[in-house]
Amino acid sequence: MSNSIQFRPVAITLFVASTVSYVLCIAADALFGWTMYEVWAPLLPGFAWPPTVTGFTIGLLWLVGYSLYFAALLVWPYNYLTRQSNQVRQA
Repeated sequence: MSNSIQFRPVAITLFVASTVSYVLCIAADALFGWTMYEVWAPLLPGFAWPPTVTGFTIGLLWLVGYSLYFAALLVWPYNYLTRQSNQVRQA
């Protein structure tokens, strides 16, 4: 039985979830005058308010990087530890 998880689906899932949050926050800021852009600006260098096409695209590129980073932080240690655990059980 294999308990490993794949890197690509986790990275894509994280990217989709963060992109949906990013777009909803920008829409809420524009429609309701909220100030959620203050959270995005320090996390996504190059993003500015009011949003421009360039700033929005740079924000998406940062989200790709963050998604890959967090997927690596989750998937590789998980797969390593489950593999070690399976080897111990089999011994």
